[in-house]
Amino acid sequence: MKYIALIGFFLSTLVSFSQNTTELLTRQIVKIEKTTTEKAWLELAKEFEKIAKEAPKNWYAQYYTSYAYIALANALEKDKDAWCDKAETYLNNAFAIEKASSENYVLKAYLLSARIQVNPMMRGASMGKASKKQLDLAQKANPDNPRYYYVRGMGIYNTPAIFGGGKKKAKPYLEKALVKYKEYKASSALSPDWGKTETKKLLSTY
Repeated sequence: MKYIALIGFFLSTLVSFSQNTTELLTRQIVKIEKTTTEKAWLELAKEFEKIAKEAPKNWYAQYYTSYAYIALANALEKDKDAWCDKAETYLNNAFAIEKASSENYVLKAYLLSARIQVNPMMRGASMGKASKKQLDLAQKANPDNPRYYYVRGMGIYNTPAIFGGGKKKAKPYLEKALVKYKEYKASSALSPDWGKTETKKLLSTY
């Protein structure tokens, strides 16, 4: 009876911890759409990081920590690589938990796009190619992932026409992204759902 009681206590503790992690993540995820400033992104990233450290095997915790640090890097004019390094640490953790996730591949491509901004002339060709490879894997894993189309379109949009990019070539991907966002049905409150606002913003420039 003593062992049964201990097992029951252990299982109830695990369930309680899992529920608490879900609640904490949900509380932070709803802030994403409202986060725009460098300071706010840093605060949000640190909040996600606290959860990630407490729940090292939770894919959502690792994923969102990485995403927040990438968003921070995108918001800054300097120190992009330092924040991308932080983001990559948690993205590697996410890959270790979910090896072939379409969302992981998209986030890897998004991370590379942030690194390209540090020195487009030196990094554009090699990292652009690496980013496309990740996006190809993302599409193969889930052709309906709207973030694949957004990040692909965003990358082309920000690539000079002389190097094969430009607004005109990006438009079909951005339009497809918007369609996919409308069709997208999140499996839970924790499911990634970012990129729609950014897609609309880019399309508004046409």
